[in-house]
Amino acid sequence: MADLRDQTLGFRLRREWPAYIYLIPTTVVLLFLNAYPVAYTVYISMTDFGTGGKGSLLYYHYIGLANYVTALTTNSSVTLTLLENSLFWAAGSVALFLAMGLGLATVMNQELRGRAVYRTLILLPWAMPAFITILVWSNMWQYDYGIINELLATVGIRPIDWLGHADSAWAALFITNLWLSFPFYTVVFLATMQAIPKDLYEAASIDGAGSFSRFGRITLPYLAPTIVFVGLMGFLFTFNNFYPIYLITSGGPGISTQIFITESYNQAFGSVGASPHLSTAALYSVLDFVIIVAITVVVVWRTDLTRNWLK
Repeated sequence: MADLRDQTLGFRLRREWPAYIYLIPTTVVLLFLNAYPVAYTVYISMTDFGTGGKGSLLYYHYIGLANYVTALTTNSSVTLTLLENSLFWAAGSVALFLAMGLGLATVMNQELRGRAVYRTLILLPWAMPAFITILVWSNMWQYDYGIINELLATVGIRPIDWLGHADSAWAALFITNLWLSFPFYTVVFLATMQAIPKDLYEAASIDGAGSFSRFGRITLPYLAPTIVFVGLMGFLFTFNNFYPIYLITSGGPGISTQIFITESYNQAFGSVGASPHLSTAALYSVLDFVIIVAITVVVVWRTDLTRNWLK
């Protein structure tokens, strides 16, 4: 019998309609909890909510796409910077995750004495609460009292204002995010490597293949689906990874490390004593959401997730 997943959507609906009826209550709840906030955010982004001074939180008006026109014309430089920073943050982080995870997994997959101890130690950064870890790293990057500069001073390097310049601030963010994430990628790649048949490596060794040849011709092809999947999922997650940027640089210096999600938060809650610009915050949230959905659609389209569904 053919796999049910290979059948058309119409066939599956006719065959499984009782199951879909049972799913209706859960679907309604999920739509309310997810669709309503998204729809309301889109609506708020098309109003002057929070931009009209005193009383604007109680009385606001629908203004259509005026906020979007402003974001793409008058404030286009800010919007473009947020987009570039968000893409750079996600792509740069994922590249480091994949490289570190793949390298460590390759080492951990060897016959090493004390291998179990090394695997346990690798998981320690992942076991600590991320919020606390980020705060620790934030203190480590400080110019006056951070341990990073103290370590540099011991080898004769002058202190660096890590958070005072865009390039060094990005370096601090990437290193911190790498520390938070590399255990997951290492574990995933290691588990995939251990599922590769050992006979392939033995046959390749008999044929005279070296370590690099076995890695390129056996390991990487087996890892390719895993690399693509975790890389894409990591990109989507990191695109909205709020905490490292907010807790370490707060988007500074200036807006050189600001991304959509942190700017949205700042517009809504960031300025103490200032009137919140909730419509602008909603606007950046919607732009962020649209970009994520577009990337997700491309990911689904480039995979077999919807193969034969709509025939």
